[in-house]
Amino acid sequence: MPSGLSFSFFGTPVRIDPSFFMIAVLWGLGERRLSLIVSWVVVVTLSVLAHELGHAITFRIFDRRPNIVLQWMGGVTFAPGSLTPARQLIVSLAGPLTGLLLIGLPALVIAKGALNDASTWDVILSQVVWVNIVWSLFNLLPVLPLDGGHVCASVLHYVAPGRNMRIAHLISIAVAAAGGLYAISNPNYIFIALFAGFLAYWNLSQLRTPQPKEAALDVQSGYQYLGAGKFAEATSHAQGVIAAGPDDPTLAAAVELEAWADVCGSDPAAARAALNGLPAGSAPNPFLVGCIAVIEGRTDDALDALTTGFRTVQFGPWSSIAAAIVGRAGIVDPLLDRLGADDQVGVGAIVQFQSHLHYAARFRDAARAGERAFAAGPAEPGHVAYNIACDWALAGDADVAMAWLERAVSQGFASRSQIDDDPDLASLRASASGRYEALVARLPGG
Repeated sequence: MPSGLSFSFFGTPVRIDPSFFMIAVLWGLGERRLSLIVSWVVVVTLSVLAHELGHAITFRIFDRRPNIVLQWMGGVTFAPGSLTPARQLIVSLAGPLTGLLLIGLPALVIAKGALNDASTWDVILSQVVWVNIVWSLFNLLPVLPLDGGHVCASVLHYVAPGRNMRIAHLISIAVAAAGGLYAISNPNYIFIALFAGFLAYWNLSQLRTPQPKEAALDVQSGYQYLGAGKFAEATSHAQGVIAAGPDDPTLAAAVELEAWADVCGSDPAAARAALNGLPAGSAPNPFLVGCIAVIEGRTDDALDALTTGFRTVQFGPWSSIAAAIVGRAGIVDPLLDRLGADDQVGVGAIVQFQSHLHYAARFRDAARAGERAFAAGPAEPGHVAYNIACDWALAGDADVAMAWLERAVSQGFASRSQIDDDPDLASLRASASGRYEALVARLPGG
């Protein structure tokens, strides 16, 4: 189990690893006085958390559910699924701009008007300015894996598609090396010089690692276009990767992307033809096979393939697409019957199916799937009941949703902050029944 402090902030899970505090203390030893070392650690923790929340909020705007981890190198915010380069650029900028504009510049204005008597308050204020202005600007340098490096890679996607990551790594090496050489000439900047050297070495190692990153990112971008209903753009991304002759795993992903675009365009014949381009020995995605069969009206074949997919715990950027196709075809209940609830594999498959239906906005279907899983005794009944409550709330049945939320709490779900902040439960918080207030009052912090 991961170590450190874990909590939820406005519905976003946050974990702070002990290594984060260790590095923060080492950075703060120059303050000499214990009280100022403590204030430094507090300022760094809150500032980095605010930075990561800037990323998290933009992830949520783009319908992603982020997680935040603070560790020795700082913070990282990640979310399942991929983003288009334009959205990734916005997410990357949101973090440093949050610290710079909302905390750093206001603190600088206050510091300019404060008495310059080197009081404890002045020193703490200077810590806030340093962390949120200097660090934010440093983080905007075009060096991967800093935010500025990701911004650079996103812009290069449009300037040099297919070669953007390689160019971004080369720029990162040049900038990090130049910064390291400058810093090493000043004894006070030795830590910065070491960090710059680490960044240069990391980028060099990424260049030497034979990974088809650019092609993989193009496939991810294609799935983003697919989810937005832009099938021609998705097909173009897939065909561009195929034409570049990538390695077999990336080629298989691109072929399947093209087939998915055909499926979404209701052209099963073209999808089957596209699958002929799979590399030798590659088996097609069972979800894709099942969805082609759904469109062609071969229900039994579709259910067989989809059952195989869910019971082998396969998931990916096409998950909500497959769930939407199954829902529109009206075969949710037959698929639930096939998945079975007589063993934990079947129960887990149904829970996964519920999640896919949820992200496909098939909320009533998702709720029914969740209820089937709950009745069978899942490994985490409180979480399953909570997800059922979210589905019924989004489906517009507040009373049923409230009953399932109460059941979730009775089964051990006790995250007050998640219940209070989850947008899926907005209708319950807006109701005047009093049941919601009574429920959250029972929880820790209630």
